[in-house]
Amino acid sequence: TLIERILYLFVEKDIAPENILVATFTEKAASELITRVTNRLLELNLQVNVNDMYIGTLHSIFLRLIEDYHEYSRLNKNYRILDDFEQNYFVYGYLREFEKIPDMDTLLERKPVWKKTTFLVESFNKLKEEMVDLIELQKDPDIQLQALAKATILYNKLLEQANALDFSGIQSELLSIIENHQNVLESIQKKILYLMVDE
Repeated sequence: TLIERILYLFVEKDIAPENILVATFTEKAASELITRVTNRLLELNLQVNVNDMYIGTLHSIFLRLIEDYHEYSRLNKNYRILDDFEQNYFVYGYLREFEKIPDMDTLLERKPVWKKTTFLVESFNKLKEEMVDLIELQKDPDIQLQALAKATILYNKLLEQANALDFSGIQSELLSIIENHQNVLESIQKKILYLMVDE
């Protein structure tokens, strides 16, 4: 269905590939989709650069948009994206700093060092993915949530100092760009006219 819909936009509507965004659940599915669209275009003898489409997982598309509007991000050139292991190791390196946060001991007590690290990483990721307002979370009556909010704010500051981005921070980084720069939002809205999500 997606392939035929993409072809319809190219053939019948004369839509430029850069005006189309197609998000899939996995990189493998995206790669398969690109191959099948390319093969159909060859069958129809059509010259379209499929690489100009925004096609991939939501995270890979968001990363591409961050690159397109890099000057509006908090990231400097040559920033790095932390994979799961690198993120855990990064947090592990600053574990003593996190442990100094008031009431953090109520969250981390009696856990082995690596369990503390993975607990923090999972918590940071969850809060980012759910777009939790950390300022509001610090006001929560639950002291553990307050501590977690403070730890997440510290973690985000450490990432910024390291010029790094973790996987769960990709969506929040793009959101920050478009929320703080109306011109970027308008540019994306003018560019991406057709949106298909296969989730």
